[in-house]
Amino acid sequence: MGADIQDLRAPLISGFLYTVRSSLYESSKQAPVEETARSMRLLGGPREALRPLDVGLMFFNERPDNFFPYARIEVVDKPDPTGKGMTEKIFTGPLDKQLEAALSYIRNYIIAERVWKIPGQAEALRVLNYPYEAVEESLANAVYHKSYQIGEPITVMVTPDKMEITSLPGPDRSISDEDLRDCNLVSRRYRNRRIGDFLKELKLVEGRNTGIPTILRAMARNGSGRPQFLTDDDRSYLTVRLPVHKYFLKALEVRPGTRLLVLGLPGEEGSLSAAEIARGLGYSRPTETLPGIIKDLIEDGSVEYAIPGSKYNRAQKLRLTEGAGKRLS
Repeated sequence: MGADIQDLRAPLISGFLYTVRSSLYESSKQAPVEETARSMRLLGGPREALRPLDVGLMFFNERPDNFFPYARIEVVDKPDPTGKGMTEKIFTGPLDKQLEAALSYIRNYIIAERVWKIPGQAEALRVLNYPYEAVEESLANAVYHKSYQIGEPITVMVTPDKMEITSLPGPDRSISDEDLRDCNLVSRRYRNRRIGDFLKELKLVEGRNTGIPTILRAMARNGSGRPQFLTDDDRSYLTVRLPVHKYFLKALEVRPGTRLLVLGLPGEEGSLSAAEIARGLGYSRPTETLPGIIKDLIEDGSVEYAIPGSKYNRAQKLRLTEGAGKRLS
């Protein structure tokens, strides 16, 4: 679909200029759109046939997806692997508006907090399933680095054990596979530099190459597992995987008269194997993040092997340690 200057909406431009406290704000209320757009470098082409640049349509038109198919964010909450109870929300509009709306939805309907009162300690333990700061930075980076020439949306998929934020394409090849494993995504080339400039002015993204450290710090402060940055050999996509905090894997509960790990359905003799835990959660086999969560629970003394010293025994199961039930309940 072709675009002309009239596709740039004066109210959206003025609203942006007001938010960032630009000196152009007052004049934008009276000046023709073309004059303000030229001052903001939103137009291109010869003077007699000026056209709005892509970045102008992305921020200053109500439906940029009319010009860039699937320029939107889809948030899918899938609490059950069968799809039962699944909800899907689609956010369109100017890039900054859809980002803010998607983040508001995630903050109000996806992010949850749990509080435990610890005996002998005045301050309660408070943890989030996903720290908002990490989600905010991950999703803002997806909006920043997505190619809007590829007709695929940004997706946020939430399952019981993780949140995955995916955009296309993947990271620049100057970022090695080792860099991805080490969460060291420092690029020497920038995609969508103008989009980044607008998002930075709106304080929706961090400064240069500071987004990943922000995600790592937020996850660590919350006691969450380390995020993963995933792509394929062709670098056709990038997925940021945020593991759910271990206390949200599923409600940890203590069966009457025992102190045993119960995730989903109770196991035989009050203990569960990793496979039984996965089935209790509705999966056919252990998920990719489950071993790491179990490892963390063992290391912090909440869980122990039912058969001491036999980690790789096929009959091995897990149970809560003495006193763990009181600490987690």
